[in-house]
Amino acid sequence: MSMSRKHYRAFADILRYAHECYPEAKDAIDQLTRGIAGICAEDNRAFRRQQFYDAAQPEPPA
Repeated sequence: MSMSRKHYRAFADILRYAHECYPEAKDAIDQLTRGIAGICAEDNRAFRRQQFYDAAQPEPPA
């Protein structure tokens, strides 16, 4: 079974939450983001890495 957009969004949500809760771990979370994006891209040729990277980043402060 391949992953769906729902799975990709869930991964991005988890990574964004990790960024918000643990800003001191930014480098490690960014490494995890790249690793997960690589797995997703292998699973789906149409996977858009940049869109995933953007979704995994914390919201800018208002």
